Amino acid sequence: MVPISIRDVLILALCFVVHLSYRKQRRRLLPLPPGPFRWPIVGNAFIFPLTYVHRFYKDLTDRLVGRPIIVLNDINIARDLLEKRSALYSSRPVSPMVHDVIGYKIMFALMPYGDDWRNHRRVFRQHLSEKHLPQIQERALEFVRKGLLANLVDSSDKLHDHVRNTIGGLSMSMTYGLPVQRQNDPLVRFVEDAFTNLAGAVAPGKYFVNVLAPLKYVPRWMPGAGFKRKGKEMRKHLDRLLEEPYQATLRQMEGGIGPPSFVVDALEQSSQSSDYDIRAQYVKQTALQIFAALSETTVASVLTFFLAMLLHPDIQLKAQKELDSVIGPDRLPEFSDIAHLVFISAIVKELLRWNPIVPAGVPHMTTEEDVYMGYYIPKNCIIMPNTYAMLQDEVVFPEPEKFKPERFMNQEGGIREDLPDPEFVATFGFGRRICPGAHIARSTLTIAVASVIYLFDISPALDAEGKPINVKPEFSPASITSTLLQDKLSLRSNKITKKNAGLFDNEANLIDKAAIVAFNELS
Repeated sequence: MVPISIRDVLILALCFVVHLSYRKQRRRLLPLPPGPFRWPIVGNAFIFPLTYVHRFYKDLTDRLVGRPIIVLNDINIARDLLEKRSALYSSRPVSPMVHDVIGYKIMFALMPYGDDWRNHRRVFRQHLSEKHLPQIQERALEFVRKGLLANLVDSSDKLHDHVRNTIGGLSMSMTYGLPVQRQNDPLVRFVEDAFTNLAGAVAPGKYFVNVLAPLKYVPRWMPGAGFKRKGKEMRKHLDRLLEEPYQATLRQMEGGIGPPSFVVDALEQSSQSSDYDIRAQYVKQTALQIFAALSETTVASVLTFFLAMLLHPDIQLKAQKELDSVIGPDRLPEFSDIAHLVFISAIVKELLRWNPIVPAGVPHMTTEEDVYMGYYIPKNCIIMPNTYAMLQDEVVFPEPEKFKPERFMNQEGGIREDLPDPEFVATFGFGRRICPGAHIARSTLTIAVASVIYLFDISPALDAEGKPINVKPEFSPASITSTLLQDKLSLRSNKITKKNAGLFDNEANLIDKAAIVAFNELS
């Protein structure tokens, strides 16, 4: 065996360095993806709108856009990069408004890829994975029946409040095991306000500091620095939301009355661990994420459903006929019925396609440089999966502006498998950053849709002359979630169909009991 000298080692090392330098230089000679003209220092900051950025991204080009942000309008490209090359594309960029101005870095959905993110996600999956879905569905069914349905009977003119209270109440019960008022729960309302503000802070355009990051250094007292004062106020609300429900759950546990919930189960499992304090901190922070994510996305989806049924009574009628044939007149929909409700499943898919709940996607960030389709993608590049463009693609979904659940059905009456599934694209992300609670949100939305269509005829409110009020689809313009504007949706007093009237007249029936049972009995 020939001995290797120090000189040989140095020569090999030099060759390796030269190879890497050449390879890196060759990559940098490749063009960046096409995009608009970039100004010195500020780049493209002044061309981005502050509202409906997902529409701007879609119109800008058909594929890869921009520097240093790359917008993915094509679902196949998104899968190639974010799923097949997930090792390079699974981090998150820092949001200047959230991380620097508000100073909040514990939301694991927004964390950079790394051990901290993995630890939070692991806690979530240990207690709310798909194997726990049957128990979660049982609780969701109670809240839909005893909350949403019963409240709509009482006062259909408060639709937005009922949806918020039901979904927020379910989220609170599932996460913390706390009692909730059947209507107008103050903590649920507080959560709504706090996370509506946070969703705006995460969005690319509502606060210009997210477009021009150096603005984060502007002193709070300067004119135009109102976003910094707003950030301070939001931090107080988020800190309260992090602590109050968590401490309330601890008090219940100490009193021996803590019902099953994410926090209770996770803390009890960790109680004998030597690193209990660290695990408890992960549980508290992860609980805030669960509470936020389920509430915000599911509420937006349910409100979109009511709008779609108002605009398309023919689709509502077709869905009611399917429900009648599968369920009959004497009981409410169960989760076991969903597999047989093909048109209801198609409606859910079309809801998420027609109004993607996170239309501009949650941004990813590259941890290493890459080359794709002859384009150079640098390290620390922001990647925006524009789900709005993907699900409004005229080639994949002809007449994308129209609400057509039938597009997801094949000639045999089943669900098509050749189309991108909006249930996975619209709200729940790609690759390693896919939302770990997607199964909970999809399940809750589906049973809510089936239950409401089964019991109610959804029709528009009437004006002073007795004519139906024209309802137009208008969604929040500057938020990461696309939520129907509250004052744009009103209903006529819901009509219970004659065949179902007995469900409310007979005290022995579940729905009648539901109408008089307070939410605090659920927990």
